[in-house]
Amino acid sequence: MKVSFLDFESPVSELDQQIDALRTVNDSVSSDLSDEITTLNTKSDALLKEIYSSLTPWQVSKVSRH
Repeated sequence: MKVSFLDFESPVSELDQQIDALRTVNDSVSSDLSDEITTLNTKSDALLKEIYSSLTPWQVSKVSRH
C-alpha cells in the first residue's frame, strides 16, 4: 500500500523510503538488518511526534482534509 505524505512530512517520507529499501535488501541478503530498521522506525516515530506537536493552523487543516 502506497502511503501519501503531506509537504511538511517530507522528512518522515524520506525515512520511510529508507526503511522500505532496507526491508527489500534484508529479504534478499543473508545479513540481518532488523536492528537498523528498528532504529529508523523509532527515529521516524519521534520525528512524526515532533512535527505534529508544532503544526500551524493551516497544517492542521491539511491533515484533517487528508
